[in-house]
Amino acid sequence: MRKSAIAIGALFLAGAATAQSGGPGDTGGRGTVSPPSDAASDPPGSSGGWARKYDSEGRMSEADYRQELARRIATAQALVGKPLTDRDRGKIRGAISADLIAWRKQYDPSRADYRAMHDRWLVDEQALSPEGWAKQRVDWLRAQREWIGSGG
Repeated sequence: MRKSAIAIGALFLAGAATAQSGGPGDTGGRGTVSPPSDAASDPPGSSGGWARKYDSEGRMSEADYRQELARRIATAQALVGKPLTDRDRGKIRGAISADLIAWRKQYDPSRADYRAMHDRWLVDEQALSPEGWAKQRVDWLRAQREWIGSGG
């Protein structure tokens, strides 16, 4: 009986500590989530994934999204003309995939709009050189900015 009371107390304390810390992956900044660094979200030369600040609907504010998009464009442009490897090719393509997901979550485009953008920008990995992928990402991010500016 005493062992089960101790075990329940330990579980309670562990749950309280997790709740106070914000849970697993808490970065200390309330309302922000920095996804782990991986090839899908971090192309070479980037400083991390989408730093998301969510509103009550689970979307970023328009200003935060546009600011993050501008940062992504600058990061992507910095790769154009740099010597890149085949590994970079996969990372950049993965970053385009992550960008598409973030855009879809933020703006909820029609299925047809999303499919058209996906098919246009996320071609077969071997279809482009690493340098071609760097240019593709810049072009995609600019097209996204134009889509947003036109009201979708």
